Amino acid sequence: MNAPVLAYAHPQATHTAPLGHASVAYLLVRSSRRSIGLEVGDSGLTVRAPLRVSMANIESVLQGKAQWVLSKLDERHTRTQLTPRIEWQHGALLPYLGGTLQLSLHPAAPRGGELLAVGEYRWVLHLALPVDAPAASIRALVNAWWLRHARTLFTERLQRFAPAVGVQWQSLRLSNARTRWGSAKEDGSIMLNWRLLHFRMPVLDYVVVHELAHLRVMDHSPRFWTVVGATCPDYARLRAELRQHPAPDWVL
Repeated sequence: MNAPVLAYAHPQATHTAPLGHASVAYLLVRSSRRSIGLEVGDSGLTVRAPLRVSMANIESVLQGKAQWVLSKLDERHTRTQLTPRIEWQHGALLPYLGGTLQLSLHPAAPRGGELLAVGEYRWVLHLALPVDAPAASIRALVNAWWLRHARTLFTERLQRFAPAVGVQWQSLRLSNARTRWGSAKEDGSIMLNWRLLHFRMPVLDYVVVHELAHLRVMDHSPRFWTVVGATCPDYARLRAELRQHPAPDWVL
């Protein structure tokens, strides 16, 4: 009995190839690059190839990398299935700082949104929208509030921990990356992922300390982890927690 055929499809797919017991629809992007590159992201498989390379060569590379491609696509599918999703409606719940944030829609709410604590690890975000507002309108208003709130909170945590780490940071940028939680440059600029608001404050603080530590040590050598550990002794457990709990699938 033949194994069932699986199907993976990039939403902008231009070509399809049979790889093992799977049918993979992928996006082919040609450019002036010199070699064929394969990339499996949240949308699926993207193949980047030189302008003049033949489809036969592209198919040959795909077949040679079939096991790797399928393993990455399977990981992506599993991650997607496990990732919580948000229903953009009155009463919807979002994970927030290790607890839950409930959306409350009513036209009399403050225009920019108002966050109220209603219990331990429980908050309500009041939004100036009618209860039957379209999902896109709700998400847009939450997006705007979320970014403002993330910048304010991240700035506060950076200011708190920078003296302890012994560094000065210069600027903050917010990121929408799926898997990278932060970065730091030698010029003192810091990038932090807005999705960190979904995690407990100790987890968020670990990432803040991690990036500040890079202003002293730009690699991940034992010396770097010594700097992190001096301010965040529990960093190993917090780092594991960050990896084990997926953030909701929504886009700003």
